[in-house]
This record gives sequence, structure tokens and C-alpha cells, in this order.
Amino acid sequence: MLRRNNRAGKSLRLHAKQLRMKALNKYSAAGGSILLPLLLYAVAPFDLPFLVAALVVGAVIAFMLIEKGQELWRSSKNFDQGADGEEKTQKVLQVLIRDGWKAEYNVQLPPVGDVDVWLRSPKGINFILNVKSHSTEVVWDGDVLKRRYYAKLRDFEKDFLAQIAKEATALKKAKNLTNVIPVVVFSDATVSISHEKKIKGAYVIGLGDLVSKLREIDRSWRK
Repeated sequence: MLRRNNRAGKSLRLHAKQLRMKALNKYSAAGGSILLPLLLYAVAPFDLPFLVAALVVGAVIAFMLIEKGQELWRSSKNFDQGADGEEKTQKVLQVLIRDGWKAEYNVQLPPVGDVDVWLRSPKGINFILNVKSHSTEVVWDGDVLKRRYYAKLRDFEKDFLAQIAKEATALKKAKNLTNVIPVVVFSDATVSISHEKKIKGAYVIGLGDLVSKLREIDRSWRK
């Protein structure tokens, strides 16, 4: 079953909020692991060596909980960054929406998860957009996308081209479509790749070139 909403970044914002709540719970538990032995000692004093031992154990537990909390907080920032990218993309696409294009955001496809944008032109051409919010330079290195970081090429955490190919196939099956054009959009990165041709079946485009390229593809498309 296909589920959708028309608010970009909504699911990412929700997930970020959930992660922050989990992080705060970890921090609270860390404080409790230190305070509990002291409270017990204040209510029913016991031998000092036992108090010291309990505080040491509590400190170790607190350290682990704080570490986990920090990890969750960092993850929440990554999800917020992703939401920022999707919201920027939605804003840019408003130009097309005013021209009669239709956009659906956060489309849920059970086989592949969340699809960032499903876009349809008045001509009936379907596009699927996968938005990436990395702040870097994107290059094509032989057979994979890579990012340039301090003059060094590094791999991305996922194969975005393989990912969007699966999403495009899933959307075609779910909606019985004859055409779905995959587009990987980098909302904040510099894309040092010619977007005139597809790479492994998908276009890779920076946000600044997105609207003009979508219009160009739509004009030249032959069913």
C-alpha cells in the first residue's frame, strides 16, 4: 500500500525529535546512576567503602549512558539536516507546482521505505527524487559517486544510484506507471558532474540546476 503526505521533511523531523527524547532519557539516567547511591546513603547510611564502590559503578554506567546519548543527539542532527534539504527542495519545486506540476512528499513504499519526492509533469512524465543534504563536492569516480573532502575522494555511506533505482522500480509497480525517471538531488553540495546524461540510469543534479533540468527532460521526453 502506498502512503504519502505533502510536507517535505516531516518524517525526518519526527525521527529527529524521537532521537533527541531518547538522548535526554539517557542523560537523565546517567544523572540518576550517580545520585541514587548518594540518596540511599543519605536515607540509610552504610559503610563508606560501599558508597565509594557504588559511586564508581555509577560513574561507569553514567559515562556509557552519556556516550550513547551523545550518539543519539548527533544522529538527530543528521536527520534535521536531511529535513532541511527536503524542505529546500520543496521550496524550489514551487515554481513547477505553479505551472501545473504535481508533487507528493515522503511517499511510503513498503519494499524500499521512504521516497522523498514523487513529481509529475502536466505532460504525464513521472520523476522520483532522492534528496541528499551533504555539504561537499560530488564527483563521478569510475563507477561510483564520491565526495571530495579536503582534496581527497571519499565514499558515500550508501550507493545512492542503486538506492534510487530500487525506489523507481517500486513506485512503477505500486502505481502501475510506464515511466519513472530517477533523479538524485544534492541540496547543499556542489555537483561536479555533467547532468546532461544519466549515470547508471539516473540523473545527478545540484539543487540550483534542478528546475531547469526537469523542464528540459520533460520537453524532450518521448513516450
